[in-house]
Amino acid sequence: MQKAGISERSIRRGRVSWEQSQEDLKLAGSFIKSAPQKSCLLSVQASINAISSILEIQGHFQLPAFSCVELLDQSIPHAQELEGIRPQCYLLDSSMERDVMGRENQQHIGFTVAYARSCHKAGRIVLSAIRNYWKENPSRLLGS
Repeated sequence: MQKAGISERSIRRGRVSWEQSQEDLKLAGSFIKSAPQKSCLLSVQASINAISSILEIQGHFQLPAFSCVELLDQSIPHAQELEGIRPQCYLLDSSMERDVMGRENQQHIGFTVAYARSCHKAGRIVLSAIRNYWKENPSRLLGS
């Protein structure tokens, strides 16, 4: 992960990631019953985008885009209060089952409706924590 510093561009990227995370989670909810695998993956993507928004606004780029836990580890120095979402990040990462090279290896996952609901709930908790962070730190999100 590299860091360029806080700039108008980094703030814009962070805002876009935050807005996209909310759209992704809404879409994930709409696929729970009809396409559980898609719902799980969208819940993961929503959480990744939400956590990324904090890092991007800080000027970080080339983020690890496949692990909620890895992104959470990177964001804790900027937002220690997010430590509480670690269990949800582990659950979300479990749906991505990847090998050590980051390649998908989802052969052992049963993408059921119940599992999709669990992933969606975890995503809601992650986004709620990030939303609370932005409420407590609005100037960072707005670039003021």
